Amino acid sequence: MARPDAIVFCISQQYLSAGRQAALAEGLLAASPVPARLVRLEGTGPHLGMVLDELADEGHGRILVQLLGLPFSQSLAAWIPGVLAHWKAERGDGVELLLGDDDLIDADMLGRMAQAAVDRTDGAVAITDQKPSLGKPGWNKAPPFKHHLLVCTGPRCHFRGAPNLKIALTEALTAAGLSKECLVATTGCLYPCSQGPLLAAYPRGEWYRLLDRAAVERFVTTVIGAGEALPDLIVQHVAPLDTPSLSSGETP
Repeated sequence: MARPDAIVFCISQQYLSAGRQAALAEGLLAASPVPARLVRLEGTGPHLGMVLDELADEGHGRILVQLLGLPFSQSLAAWIPGVLAHWKAERGDGVELLLGDDDLIDADMLGRMAQAAVDRTDGAVAITDQKPSLGKPGWNKAPPFKHHLLVCTGPRCHFRGAPNLKIALTEALTAAGLSKECLVATTGCLYPCSQGPLLAAYPRGEWYRLLDRAAVERFVTTVIGAGEALPDLIVQHVAPLDTPSLSSGETP
């Protein structure tokens, strides 16, 4: 098979710090024999489709999408092929996509990693004088906010613009003088993924699909500011009684 002329490395790390992500990207991009990008499939940053658009616009016609993890999520690995097919259908300009084997880490590489862990123990920290703790004393109290707003940044909502939703929501709350009343938190998958990007508002118990800044501003003004619902933006998230529930470990 012909060699790709660009690579997109995909990782799944909900709580990866910006510094560690930058270090990972620097190492991968420097070592790659062809132009490369790193995409985090949840949280913040450009989503997979945006990065593919960028590479295609630069003239790359054969792009390898490489899943990277130890191991990589089986649910996401099953989801990615359809996402790539969706992007190709939307793009429609003949860019060829390749999906790399998600079992990239072979036995030799694992052996080198295990040996490196033993060889680098000079930098290990001995647990001797540290104070036993499971968290700060104040962490046993609920924060005094009137509204808890949960923004889903799971990979499916991330692909549909969830990072932009978090930014737009924060900016709109600040502009309206309501930010001190709201705890805005990002979460992993909340379901229903295909109706994202999603926001769950508590204690109201309503879930909203907010597709753009206009919808976000309406939500802040009406739901948070005036205390009224926006039925046209509410997502029905309670399954009918006759709908089979997901079995343990099953993902959409």
